[in-house]
Amino acid sequence: MTKENYTPLTYKDVFYMATLGGAKALSLDHKIGNFEVGKEFDALIVDMNARNAAADYFDNCNALELLQKFIFLGDDRNVITVYVAGVKVK
Repeated sequence: MTKENYTPLTYKDVFYMATLGGAKALSLDHKIGNFEVGKEFDALIVDMNARNAAADYFDNCNALELLQKFIFLGDDRNVITVYVAGVKVK
């Protein structure tokens, strides 16, 4: 790949790939991938102020900045709760 053909992924690209884009790639977008009524509920509850987590070092962020921060810097220390198919698994 040459530099002129290279386009870095944005946090919006990454979020789409991890949600609806991934579901579409697996032909599961009729069941998962977003919060449409009737689809399975898969979600994370995150704490952006978790102690010692890489994502907690920036203040005064809006919602989109917090999403970007979690995508690029978040880790297991930020994840408080996990839901898979509507069931709390953590």
